[in-house]
Amino acid sequence: MKAAIATPDGTMLWGDHFGQSPFYLICEFDGNRWIKGELRENPIAERGDHAHPEQISALLSDCRIYAAKAMGKKSRQSLESKGIITFLKDVSTVDKIIVSLPTSPTG
Repeated sequence: MKAAIATPDGTMLWGDHFGQSPFYLICEFDGNRWIKGELRENPIAERGDHAHPEQISALLSDCRIYAAKAMGKKSRQSLESKGIITFLKDVSTVDKIIVSLPTSPTG
């Protein structure tokens, strides 16, 4: 199972809308813990808009969980209707959200 974490730099948690994040850190659950992987660039981040859950879903199609500090209600509902777990937590770093990520596909 993979998770995409919204981040500006791979270390800090992105503090604005999920879809505007410059990058997504892709992590994979190995059965015991979450492992950090690829830092994936968001090609639509510079446009400044954030209401495009379909484009983000395509970019992160291999991920089952989207983790961030904030996400708009409509985007969250759209993603959850597709079976994607949205995980929001008010923490400052990627490491702090990783230890809180769900470890099963049901959240």
